[in-house]
Amino acid sequence: MRRLLPLAGTLVLLATGVSARPKTDVLTLRNGDRITCEIKQLTRGKITVKTDDAGTLEIKWVGVVGLQSEHYFRVEDRFGRRFYGALDMEGGRLMRVGSEAGFETVPPWDIVEIREIEQSFWDQQDGSFSFGFSFTKASNVAQLTFDWTNRWRTERNLVDLRATSILTDRGDDSQRAVNEDLSVAYTRLLAFQRWTGTVSGALQRNDELSLARRFIGTVATGVAPIKSNLHVLQFNVGVAVNQERATGADTTAVSGEGVLSADYSLFKYDSPKSDLKTTLIYYPSLTEDGRYRIDFNAKARHELISDFFIDLSYWTNFDSNAPGAQGRKSDYGIVTSISYSY
Repeated sequence: MRRLLPLAGTLVLLATGVSARPKTDVLTLRNGDRITCEIKQLTRGKITVKTDDAGTLEIKWVGVVGLQSEHYFRVEDRFGRRFYGALDMEGGRLMRVGSEAGFETVPPWDIVEIREIEQSFWDQQDGSFSFGFSFTKASNVAQLTFDWTNRWRTERNLVDLRATSILTDRGDDSQRAVNEDLSVAYTRLLAFQRWTGTVSGALQRNDELSLARRFIGTVATGVAPIKSNLHVLQFNVGVAVNQERATGADTTAVSGEGVLSADYSLFKYDSPKSDLKTTLIYYPSLTEDGRYRIDFNAKARHELISDFFIDLSYWTNFDSNAPGAQGRKSDYGIVTSISYSY
């Protein structure tokens, strides 16, 4: 984690320090106002634009009747269809997406996502990091939490990097427990509507479950049967290779696992921003009879001021045959933290 903190800070500074492209796009509101801006994205029912004089604005999509930009975007509708190119819409009628080689039309009320395909590497980054700390005098227990996520977006590819660390100190070195997870995932948007393919790897440690080290590599495919401006539901299925070593052990065990997961996100339409995200992953062992693992995470976020949030998270890890001799099968926790999104 000490190595990741400077990396996270450097990435944020570089990402926020890169100058934006010229603001030549035009957005027209239902009341007739025209805004010269740089269109960044449409997600969760709001379109985000950057202006020279008013800074960054978030505008309800239902209030937009005109949109013109010569730059390159990816547009996705509620049926999972994707369109690429410049944007042109007038009077709230069909949006034209494409180039001189040809345009396709899509009803604006069916659009759930618009993302600018950035040219600069740093402009393609977005993410967040959060810190939390708690201390209870009666039990002499202190807990420090850190979470960093970063997503690199291109036309059809996503690279997700995440680092989490939870350090619990009960008063002396022998009572310290560490739960760490460093993961990277590459996702490809497939030609089939709503479908994706993902390859990922994760390095984990959990002292409560006597897990000194686990490396897990996964290959999976997924589909999003629900994707709208209110919520998103995604299912994934795949296989994984699990290499783990118990605390105090000299040998490393290797096993095969299936992977079944479900991700659900619910958004609040109006400001301040609020959302709820849950992830459930089930790992049935393919090589150890009767063993299975379950990871569950839920996070609620509420915006305090622009780009700063308060987070409330619940997580649990269960292993029916956890490594080590302590006999613990599950670990769970509740975390309150302050986060910043870039």
